[in-house]
Amino acid sequence: MGEYAVYKRVPSSKPQSAESCKIAFVFEYPTNNETIANTILRGGTGKVFTELCGIADIQLDDCLLTHAIQLKPHLNSSQHFFHKRSEYKRICKTDAWRSPYAPKKEGYLKKEFEQDITRLHKEIAEANPNIIIAMGSVSLWAVTGLDKIGTHRGATLVTKLLPSPYKVLPTYSPVSVIKNFKWRPHVVADLQKAKRESSNKKLEHTTREIWIEPTLKDLDVFYNKYISKANHNNPLAFDIETAEGSIVCIGFAPTPSTTIVVPFRDKNKDMLNYWDAADEIAAWSWVRKILEDDKIVKVAQNQLYDVSWLVHKQNIRVKGIIHDTMHAQHSLQPEQEKGLGFLGSIYTNESAWKTLAKFSESTKADE
Repeated sequence: MGEYAVYKRVPSSKPQSAESCKIAFVFEYPTNNETIANTILRGGTGKVFTELCGIADIQLDDCLLTHAIQLKPHLNSSQHFFHKRSEYKRICKTDAWRSPYAPKKEGYLKKEFEQDITRLHKEIAEANPNIIIAMGSVSLWAVTGLDKIGTHRGATLVTKLLPSPYKVLPTYSPVSVIKNFKWRPHVVADLQKAKRESSNKKLEHTTREIWIEPTLKDLDVFYNKYISKANHNNPLAFDIETAEGSIVCIGFAPTPSTTIVVPFRDKNKDMLNYWDAADEIAAWSWVRKILEDDKIVKVAQNQLYDVSWLVHKQNIRVKGIIHDTMHAQHSLQPEQEKGLGFLGSIYTNESAWKTLAKFSESTKADE
């Protein structure tokens, strides 16, 4: 503990009353100014954070303000809170102690800091907020066990580490905003979302019907039931995935909650083909019928990539596109990211689609 002895644990700022607490802010660890003043939100980071909350119309007096770990780490490096994995393995050979927490990128939490996580969870339970805003990677890990703030930023999650489930919205820490000013709009958008989500404890996610591994009959049923009804008010979204020089699948979403994925590769089969030769021709014919029909109104994300591949590989010339979500985002917010993962984190409650797929429950189309 020698390298931490010069520091004090910076106390949390409790809400005026437990009944008024709708938001709990969990920062990573104290800054130099917070440690000197022995008060949370002092110095430049406190000023930046207060300004961001003002834009989002969040009243801090009604919020729990706390740190995941209340000690400032040596050299401001969170690595000092964790045993490196190799070090942890050596400890386990001679010590009966085992870390009760999931490992983080930096390794396993040291035993002397377990009291901070226990204290944090107790504070949250006492404040009983509608939503927890995890500001930074250490904070995200402390309340969810997840790592990589950039992967989960902006998504509304549910923590299972606390005695009761709570909504959690991860975002970048105030220190990160100072170091990377381009992240300031990201955090503002996340705080505005958190403000909306703080009205209740219920997490609202869109329930989606996703058809996977379809048969040719499924394609026709889906077309007649959904795609044929696409119009300017309800356009058809489409997107392709490519790998190793070929189109491996194409997805169609006629509504925000309904999607079909048409695969053309199956890694579990010897020849990697999802369809036999005759059925693959029929499946591509089905795709062509949709994409070349200019009466079916369509939207895409980075359409130049998709339409170029479709022309090059299948001689399919897409018609009827009226909108490109990537171009629209670039027009509205030219300084911001334009990828689907980022758009989902800003405009929906979802994380990046590839991350979301890891946690999704799926059923086959014919079920």
